[in-house]
Amino acid sequence: MAESESRAFEDKVDSEGWLIKELWEKYEEIAMHFNDLLIRLRTQALGGVAALSTLVGLFAKTSATVSTSWEIASVFFAFVCFLWLAVWIIDFAYYNRLLLGAVSALEALEERSKTESRVRHIELSTMIERAVAHQLSDKPRSKWLMFGRWAFYMIVFLVLFFGLLVSVHEYRNTPSQMSSQTCYPPG
Repeated sequence: MAESESRAFEDKVDSEGWLIKELWEKYEEIAMHFNDLLIRLRTQALGGVAALSTLVGLFAKTSATVSTSWEIASVFFAFVCFLWLAVWIIDFAYYNRLLLGAVSALEALEERSKTESRVRHIELSTMIERAVAHQLSDKPRSKWLMFGRWAFYMIVFLVLFFGLLVSVHEYRNTPSQMSSQTCYPPG
């Protein structure tokens, strides 16, 4: 199906190039695909953190000692903090750059549509590549949009990091099972 759509699109080009409206629709599809990837990455990562939190809660409750429960929680929170940072980096350094490149290509095509009805050169992949390589001029985007992305990752990271600090503190301050028992000499 996609191959036949692609072939049908290619057949619409003539010596003057592609109609800007038709090319814009293809660019828009690609930009929406990248946007969907980002939404899925973020929601699945958040769901993964919630699922892992549930699992660590179950394992900690079945632990033999309170000290072991806090030890498990400490390891979990450290692991998930690093996992969350990895997702954050993948989002900001790659997936978001794909979307920015596609949006920049759309904006350039829209600008050209003010004076032309056809375009001879397709620049979508070039713009995406330049965005991934940080070669596009970073024109100011909405501060609220930037704040929203940063806030999403920061809030979750801070909650995870707080959990790490609390679990390490509790682990260090919880007497072990052995030291809490009083040993009396036989007598």
